[in-house]
Amino acid sequence: MKRILLFSLFFILTISIHAQSILISGKIIVDDAEEIIDLNGATIENLNTHAKTVATTSGLFSIKVHLNDELLVKHSGIQERRLNVSETMLRKGFITIHVNEEIIELAEANIQKLNRDLLKNLGKNKSFQERINDEMGISSSEFKAQLNLKREEEKVNRTIKQVGGVSVIGLIGLLTKSHKKIKNTIPEKKIKEEQLAALHQFYTTYYFVHDLKIPEGKITEFLDYCYSNFNFSKLLEENNYDEILFILEEQAPGYRSKIKENE
Repeated sequence: MKRILLFSLFFILTISIHAQSILISGKIIVDDAEEIIDLNGATIENLNTHAKTVATTSGLFSIKVHLNDELLVKHSGIQERRLNVSETMLRKGFITIHVNEEIIELAEANIQKLNRDLLKNLGKNKSFQERINDEMGISSSEFKAQLNLKREEEKVNRTIKQVGGVSVIGLIGLLTKSHKKIKNTIPEKKIKEEQLAALHQFYTTYYFVHDLKIPEGKITEFLDYCYSNFNFSKLLEENNYDEILFILEEQAPGYRSKIKENE
């Protein structure tokens, strides 16, 4: 009877663990691409729960998953990629998704010299509304820049809602001081502490301990060292996560040596 109860308890616990929704982070990497591909807006969809999120320019994203869920990665310029969530992915909390560049074969065509006015390339005259837009400045680069900024803010808000809580990428973006109100009200030291905590949460303890070989108790200290010496504040403000990842991996061996020297 006891064995049956223990087996039942184990079975229930196993099911509950498998049913848990876990927020994981990841990075899309385009293999053998001749040019850098902008991954901003690449969609990562959980085909089991229909949850969706989008990647940053450097391919970083966060999404909630269960064990064995199937993820679909789509974006213009890359081939679609499907993969199943494994126990290793859940344990690490961070996954790297390798994709291939999409190759499009073009038939022979007559190439004409392009004009800076795109409408002339199409042999099309501007409509009345388009001429009005030009006069009002709606087509100006300054107006478009402001519009793009608003769209980026809306995109972050959508990402936070889609993953069912605070997105790690959204959190880091929030802490880059892109909003002047936050910059004016939060002390610099507090911003730094929150940025370090967000970076630790995003890359996960598993990544620092198992991939970079940094002792768990030294992770915050290591991040602080890199933050102070390599201007992480500016890199975060520029959303340059590729450079941050490169610096962490480059500095880890030397920092491990310093730890051993001080032991």
